[in-house]
Parts: sequence; C-alpha cells; structure tokens
Amino acid sequence: MEKIEILEKLEPLFYEKPFKNVSMQEIADILKVKKASLYYYFPSKNILLEEIINYSFENYLIFIEDILKKELKKFINDFIKFPKKSKNIFSIINQNWYCEDDELKQNIQNKQKLIFDKISKELEKKYNFSKEKTFLFISMLEDLSRKKCIFWNCPFDLDKLIDEIRKIVK
Repeated sequence: MEKIEILEKLEPLFYEKPFKNVSMQEIADILKVKKASLYYYFPSKNILLEEIINYSFENYLIFIEDILKKELKKFINDFIKFPKKSKNIFSIINQNWYCEDDELKQNIQNKQKLIFDKISKELEKKYNFSKEKTFLFISMLEDLSRKKCIFWNCPFDLDKLIDEIRKIVK
C-alpha cells in the first residue's frame, strides 16, 4: 500500500474520531496491515498526524482555489457543504482540535493564515471585502458548515440561508 493511499483511507476516520482516540493498532486493523508496516511509513503516531494534516491541507487548498473562481452564491454553497462531503480534516481542524504539540499547532495556524489570506485577497478584489468583513463572512460559513448543517442536520433551506448571507455581506 502506498503512503498516499494510507492517508486517503485514514482522513475520513480522523474526521469522525479525534486522533487521540484512535490507536495505531486500530489504524492497522482498518488498513488491514500489520502494525509494524505502519511504522515503516510513519515512525510515530505524531508523524502520522502531521502527514494527515498536511495531506488534508493540500486538498483543502485546492478546494479553496477552485471555489474562489466561482460567483459568491456558489462559493457559499460549496464552502458550507465541503467538510461533510469530503471528510476533510483541515476544514474542521479548529472544531476537533487535533494537536497538543506546540510545533504542530503553529504549523496549522500558519496554514490557516495562508488560506485566510488567499480568500481575503480574492474577496477584496471581487467584492471589495475588507479583511474584517472577510473574517466575519468566513466565520459565519464555517459555523454553518461545521455545526448546524453537518452535525445537527440543518433544518433550514440552504438556498434561503445563502440568500440571507449574501444580503448580510453586501
């Protein structure tokens, strides 16, 4: 099994369960490999975590770059639906805090800043958003995507929510 295949298979697991609640043996069982084989690719559980976060971040960055090309309504819709649809860890990393390690935490914060700067720059160019407006806008979308529309089965019509969000940010 290739390293990338392992990361692809494990990301949904860690989307559903906090990293600290999963043992290397459980991971080996899910992958149907010997535990020793895991240590060949990942010398420690923390290194595995870092690799999964980096893998997830790269996929999230590709997603963000793609939706930034779309008009605002489609951007909002796709942003809200992405975490559940993709099981992308990076899209929910603040909600399910994955690291206790300060170095990894700093790495995550740097990646989040890069994502925010990319979004902010594009929204400023397209819609004249300030950084503050972008921050509020993204915070609102993250809240919807992480909580109401995913974990609590959003009871609202998504199109109506999107229309309301567009009114707020205009």
